[in-house]
Amino acid sequence: MLRKLLLVTFIAILAGCASPQTNTVEGKKLLIIAGNGLNTTYEDSPAANGFLFEVGETFATDLGNKLEEFGFESYLFVSKDSATYKQEYQRAVNRLMTDATIDGVAEIKVLHTKDGKVNEIAVYATYFTTDPLIKGCDLRTSKNCYSVKELDKIGDRKYLIVDQATASFNDTPVSEMVTDTALFIYRAEL
Repeated sequence: MLRKLLLVTFIAILAGCASPQTNTVEGKKLLIIAGNGLNTTYEDSPAANGFLFEVGETFATDLGNKLEEFGFESYLFVSKDSATYKQEYQRAVNRLMTDATIDGVAEIKVLHTKDGKVNEIAVYATYFTTDPLIKGCDLRTSKNCYSVKELDKIGDRKYLIVDQATASFNDTPVSEMVTDTALFIYRAEL
């Protein structure tokens, strides 16, 4: 009987000492941007423009879903018009940063690079975190201080879509590329 009581007490102590796992990114809010205005544009090929748009939109959507699996809250902004992209994007970022609801921005571009050495189509994922700053402070009196957030570039990921060496589509599943980017963002926010 005493042995059982000691065993139960020991298990209870161990259970009480075990700290619950906490997800440090739970509830962090990220904006994912993609679409026209970020991608390469072809003047005479709406089909090629549509292809690049679909690649960027799919990657951004899948990235948002994967980040939500990790505990983030994601917002998706996909520009359909390159002429108004900058204004729309700036409005979205300003609104989210003013409300202090954004912790980072993932920018997804699909670019065709062609020069004497390179001819490739790739997805570029760039991640920016927001850093809180205090602006306008009079250091002597601490008056007129206000808090703002500033974007700070953390890094890039590049994934080939069309490989120059083989002149064929990359056969790496999009899900692997998305997971790699999501893990990169996750580590940046820990």
